[in-house]
Amino acid sequence: MRAAVPSGFSVGYAGDWNSMETLLAGGDAWYCVAAGLFPKSCLAITRAAQAGNADEARRLNGAMQPLWDLFKQFSSLRVMYAAAEQMGITDAKPPRPVQPLTDAAQEKVAKVLKELKLS
Repeated sequence: MRAAVPSGFSVGYAGDWNSMETLLAGGDAWYCVAAGLFPKSCLAITRAAQAGNADEARRLNGAMQPLWDLFKQFSSLRVMYAAAEQMGITDAKPPRPVQPLTDAAQEKVAKVLKELKLS
């Protein structure tokens, strides 16, 4: 990829659940939606990957798998709005035409936040 872009162009990835592999492969950035609410967890994954500690990066990333699964099922944007609401940070809804999660899906988000001790 680097051969196709100008020098200094940042090479990164935005799919939170797989960005750790991009960092391990030499990527510059993780364009991370989860870091807005969970900076410590995401920074730990990033630092481990940047240090070349693949086992630790994969372990930390694997611990976040329940959240990544929700991102894939419902979209990361919608999950993050629900998580922010669950955490009492905001009662904002996603911008239209994006629909908020259903009550059942929001319950899944609450369960995952509690399991991961992210709330």
